[in-house]
Parts: sequence; structure tokens; C-alpha cells
Amino acid sequence: MPEFIPERFRHKRWADRLTGSGFLGTVLAFFLAFIIPLQGVAGLVFLLAASGVSVYLSGIAETALGRKDDPRIVIDEIIGYFWSIAFLPFTTLGVRLTAFVLFRIFDVYKIPTGEVQKLKGGWGIMMDDILSGLAANFIIHVSLQILS
Repeated sequence: MPEFIPERFRHKRWADRLTGSGFLGTVLAFFLAFIIPLQGVAGLVFLLAASGVSVYLSGIAETALGRKDDPRIVIDEIIGYFWSIAFLPFTTLGVRLTAFVLFRIFDVYKIPTGEVQKLKGGWGIMMDDILSGLAANFIIHVSLQILS
């Protein structure tokens, strides 16, 4: 690989990062999002409550599994994807797939969120995915505004 490509984009296990448990957790979230309301006040209350409970539960899971951000913990991908499509003016299949791709890219490469993974317990597990989801959401919002 050329030296001008940053190391985090040249890792040897790229296929694992794009097709592993995080990918499968996001696929689950993609389908769950069709039945869970993520709009308005009810959507905000749900997202805040689900995020809080997930921070708590993922911290417990990390302790029980004995590994920092164990790949078997996928609630972070689910909640992160939910944040990526929350409050969008419309969520067509194209918008949902765009959110999926952007969220996975941000989550895999920790583009806007690398440092928050160093937080302790459930906070470190959840916050990078929540911020990746919010970054994807922001890009989609801006793109929809430009295109309309």
C-alpha cells in the first residue's frame, strides 16, 4: 500500500470490519427502524432512553465478557444507526441505505469519533457509535436541503 494512505485505512482485517458483528448489528437496526418511531418528541424520548439504557447494559456486558468493546456487543451499532436516521424529513429506502453506508464508514474508521472510545465502560462503547450516527444524520440533512 502507498505510504500516503493513513494506517487506519490500510488495516489488514478490513473485511472483518465491514462484514463482522458490527455490520450485522447495523443490518438488524436497519430493519428494526421500520417499526420503531424515530420522529418527533416520542422519537427523541425513545432515543435518549435507549441510549442511556444501552450505555448501562453495554458496560455490564463489557465487564462480563472481559474485553473492551467486545464484538459480541452490538447494541451500540443499533442505537448508532437509529441516530443516523432520526428526525429526517423523510426516510425513503434510498435515505435509509445512505444512512447505513455513511454510518458504517464512520463507525469502522472512527472518522469523527476516535477519541471517545477511550471513555470507560459503556460510555466508550456507545459514544463513538452515537456520534457516528449523528455525523451521518447531519450529512444527510444537509444533502437533503441542498437537493430540495
